[in-house]
Amino acid sequence: MSSATLRSVADSEPNQELIEPGGDSTSFLQALYSGGDGRIAADPHTGLNKYLCPRVPAPDLVCASSCTASPISARGFDRAAKAFFDIAGASSPRQRAHRLATLTEQIKSRLLHYFDVAGLARVTLCPSGTDAMLTTAMLIAAERPGEAMTAILPSASETGTGVPMAALCRVFDGPDSGKLLTGCQANLVEIPLRSADGSPRSEDDVSDAFAAAAASVRGHAIVYLTYGTKTGLVAPASPPRGADVIVDACQARIEPETVATYLRRGWPVVVTGSKFLGGPAFSGAILFPVGRRKRLAFPHDTVDLGTVLRWTAAMAVIDAFGPSPDEMSAFLTKRAATIKNAVKANPALMLVGGLRPQNSGWADLPSIFTVALHDPSHRGRLLSMAELRPAYERLASLKILLGQPVNLGRFGGLRIATGARDLLDDPGDGGLARIFAALLEITQPQRRPDGDR
Repeated sequence: MSSATLRSVADSEPNQELIEPGGDSTSFLQALYSGGDGRIAADPHTGLNKYLCPRVPAPDLVCASSCTASPISARGFDRAAKAFFDIAGASSPRQRAHRLATLTEQIKSRLLHYFDVAGLARVTLCPSGTDAMLTTAMLIAAERPGEAMTAILPSASETGTGVPMAALCRVFDGPDSGKLLTGCQANLVEIPLRSADGSPRSEDDVSDAFAAAAASVRGHAIVYLTYGTKTGLVAPASPPRGADVIVDACQARIEPETVATYLRRGWPVVVTGSKFLGGPAFSGAILFPVGRRKRLAFPHDTVDLGTVLRWTAAMAVIDAFGPSPDEMSAFLTKRAATIKNAVKANPALMLVGGLRPQNSGWADLPSIFTVALHDPSHRGRLLSMAELRPAYERLASLKILLGQPVNLGRFGGLRIATGARDLLDDPGDGGLARIFAALLEITQPQRRPDGDR
């Protein structure tokens, strides 16, 4: 069955099992977006999820939204469909389960290869990055059963609304949201990464704040090193000495050498296939240090079909992605200059401070740019996160998908992100001209009809 046929039924919802012998196009789409939380559902009227992504490839969209979510790529869609029909085509439920398990192990092996950490980690696949954070928090809590724990992490505006709940080992979505999943007391300390004016705090200030929080904890302190926040920051740059650390690298804007370093320190690393790596939302994975894992009664890896299919789509991008570090750095440097010049050319826009380049590696260069918009009625004021939502939706109607608005304190920002698919699909302009033309269109003062001045 062709991709075109599959896409033509994207808006129909089947009422059948996810895998029945042979399968069909509607059961594939249902399976592809199954197994996640409430965020994965598509609006029945628009066919879009909460991030305004369609369920099928959208080649007419300019997507600079990899910091939030991207529509599935054509290559990912085709590979996931092939995997689904291979599983559905098995002659018995046992064979279908075997094929699903085999595909799961292939994805795990491919992730270890991509990050070059075979022998250092075991992989657990999860329905989303937040699910992976929750599972990791529960595993770390299980190392010290009954001991109170305190999670110390960047504020939710930089990590995600569900992350604080996940760090507390609580259900983060649905009717059971807030339910504690462990028997230990859990507390939370959130560290702001930005000053009141929206500018990033210095690395030393942030590291000192994390250290002070860890020093004041009675019981088990767990520091969350976020390697790539919503706006591209890395915090804390220097975790407190001796701290128990979980690395939130869900953006996957991280180099393999860094992942290996963290694993050798005994720090679990959480990644997703749905941000930089270009897969559809949602797909999470835990890279758990081998030595540390041996001390735990690790849960049996039973992975749902939807998670495996979404990771299969992400793998299609990962397998095609092979630029050298120098090529990556050159591409990001050029793109950064283009974005900065385009923002300066529109007085309605303001570039918000983000990641400060530290080293020569590509992951040390900014790949997420946050842009604030001036209030057209009061140019001295910047629009809030809530006020930016109409602009975000208007851009989507113009076939421009950016990272959804984030809260920066007194104001909000839209985000222009670069991902692996930008180098694969359009290594030139990457749609930036269209993005800034659309931003110019929506920020121009509205002209009033003649006689109404």
